[in-house]
This record gives sequence, structure tokens and C-alpha cells, in this order.
Amino acid sequence: MGKWFGWLALALLFVMGVVCWMPAQATEAKPVAAQLIGALEDSGALGITIQVRARTALGQVHRPEEFKELAKKWAEQLEIPFSHTEFSRKNNILVYHTAYTQDGVHVRYEVTGVPKNGSFDTYLVLQMSGSRQSLLYIEQIQETFANALSKANFIPQISTCIRGMYNVKMGVDQQEGRILSIFQALQAKELERLQDETVVSISGYSRMWEPSLMLNGQKMNLQVATHRDSSDAGTWITVGTPIITAEY
Repeated sequence: MGKWFGWLALALLFVMGVVCWMPAQATEAKPVAAQLIGALEDSGALGITIQVRARTALGQVHRPEEFKELAKKWAEQLEIPFSHTEFSRKNNILVYHTAYTQDGVHVRYEVTGVPKNGSFDTYLVLQMSGSRQSLLYIEQIQETFANALSKANFIPQISTCIRGMYNVKMGVDQQEGRILSIFQALQAKELERLQDETVVSISGYSRMWEPSLMLNGQKMNLQVATHRDSSDAGTWITVGTPIITAEY
């Protein structure tokens, strides 16, 4: 587990060092989860799980009281229940968050205030996770989130990760073959790859959806990674756009 998580950390550090975010236009709100799930299932993966993470900057506030009001205001606009909210302050960073489960989807809402020149830069993160059967509800929450932010002239950065498993312990060549079949299904071109004896990760670009990052001067919006399960149960596969933001 430590090994493949190390690959993730390496990949994310690499990406953060060489890319910049190119957000979708405000009118581009069609979720891509269904396309990723279709490609994953067609490749033979089972036990599909979904994670969608949306983030946006909300601007600056001057006092912790303003921060709390901002967090509550956006919770109301996004129809987030207030029953179990928590507020904390550590190393002068403000955090307001709540989590709940509805219709099989676990939702975490978090607003963070980072100190800067006597004020606080604020960021909103909404994370949703669930099974294949909860896709429609996740898409509904995502659409509500995107529409509310669009009305306030904010464009969220949205990342989607789909995970599944092949009930076979695959070698690197087999893992590569499954990843490339997904690239073909999603009409994607390979840009970068990392691999060792148990892990394969390939990044690329598909024209099937718009949001992307810039990787060495080229657009990137797809990452697919595989690794053999440590208990020999099979081989895990994770598909993410624009990159994988969950453990693989």
C-alpha cells in the first residue's frame, strides 16, 4: 500500500509543479462520471465507486465572524444541512465543515480560511462519494453546486475519480493493456506514464470533455492507474479527470 500511495504522492507533486488549471466555461457543467464508469465497466472492472470533488476560491474576509457567516451562507445556498457542523481554528487557519450521508452518498462540505496580510483567503470544497448506484444523486448535487457558483460568477474546479477492481492478479503488461483500452474508449492520447513492477499510471488528453490542465505545454484531462491488491484479491484500477485525487 505504501508503495502505490508513494506513486500517487510523486505523481501529484510532479503535476503540481508543471501544470496550471484551465477551468471549464461556466456553461460546461455536464458531469463526466458516467463516461468514465462506462469505459471502466467495458474493460471488465467490478465494484465501481465514485468520488467527485469540487473546489473554488470565495475571496477574502477580514474577521472570523465574517468567515462563519460566509460558510453558513454557502451551506444554505447549496442545501447543505446544518445538523452537525464544526468550526475549528488551528495555526490561525479557520475551518468550517460538516458531513452527512443521503441516498447512499457521503457528502463533506468544508470552507477554509487561510490568513493573508491580516485577512483570510477563503476556499470552499464539496466532496461526494458513493457507489455505482448513487451516480444520479451525485450528479444532482454537482449540478446544484455548479449552478449556485455560476450565479455568483465563480467557476469551480471539479475532479472526478472512479475506482473498480479486476478479479485477476495482473502483471504490468496486462495492466497497461487495460489502461490503453480505456484510453481508446475515451478517445484519449497518451502524454505521460509512470510504472514499476506492480503499478502503472498513464496520463493523457481526451476531447470528450473540456476542463483540463496544462502539462508541459499540452492539455491533460485524464489519468488512469492500476496496482495489484496487497492481499492478492485482484487488481485495482482508478480513472480520474483531470487527475486522480484519491488514493490508488
